[in-house]
Amino acid sequence: MVKAHRGQYPVTKNESIADGIYELCFEAPDIARAANAGQFANVYLPGGAMLLPRPISIADVRGDVVTLVYAIVGGGTKALAGIKAGARLEIMGPLGTGYFDYAGSPTDAAPSGAFENPFTALLVGGGVGAPPLHFAARRIRAARRGRVKIVACLGFRGHPWYREEFERVCDEVLLASEAEGAAAFHGNVAHLLDKSFPYKEAGSPQANGQALPSLALACGPRPMLKAASDFCAAKNITLRVSLEERMGCGYGACAGCTCKTRLLGDVLKPQNGPNMPNAEGFIKKKVCAHGPVFWADEVVW
Repeated sequence: MVKAHRGQYPVTKNESIADGIYELCFEAPDIARAANAGQFANVYLPGGAMLLPRPISIADVRGDVVTLVYAIVGGGTKALAGIKAGARLEIMGPLGTGYFDYAGSPTDAAPSGAFENPFTALLVGGGVGAPPLHFAARRIRAARRGRVKIVACLGFRGHPWYREEFERVCDEVLLASEAEGAAAFHGNVAHLLDKSFPYKEAGSPQANGQALPSLALACGPRPMLKAASDFCAAKNITLRVSLEERMGCGYGACAGCTCKTRLLGDVLKPQNGPNMPNAEGFIKKKVCAHGPVFWADEVVW
């Protein structure tokens, strides 16, 4: 894993893009060069307004500019929303394990990979879990040199505010909203998955004329990730999930964001962190350091 960088970086944009949702852009060449989809950055508020940093997933990298998308959920993010373009913010990143940091898997889509066969990727996101998948989609398309079909299945509480960004990089964007009339499908992502991918037989390469995804990536609330895990397990689709947990330090010094995992024993699914189960047969890992991205079947839901 690459070393994280920490410094004072100029903010180029910090604006509302939807109700309670903000997009923060800052110029950080060192972070931009090292960032991988699925990783995050620690944002430290000016003047010590909050003791702990705000961990925010990286939504995109364009040149030297890093983009973060966050929701106002408390005093820290409310204070962050007040930062104006031109200010400088103390930021540390990239942190954590990203979607493509699991070397050795034949389904890996790292930007440096060379691929010959057609590849189908399924992205499953909910709310502010959607933007990091946009970054992942761009990386997959670049790595596959066009020989890929990317399908995004996204859920929002209200208006699908990141729709256009996904439509620019994905072949198909399926949207669900809990608000009546806000999207073509009224409901949650789990129901949208069942409707949109009605595969009858696990392990079948095709069903109803559609190719079975080679890899799925998911980011969002834990209930959505659990539903995506169940769906992909039934269809025999490899899934990597990005867990959302409250973090303290954000880089593994504390134990404020642990999760239960199991040992897979699969050479095609290398795992990070400790590998000795406890008396119950589980392994506790730190989401910030060993994740936030894990194999769906290693997580104890």
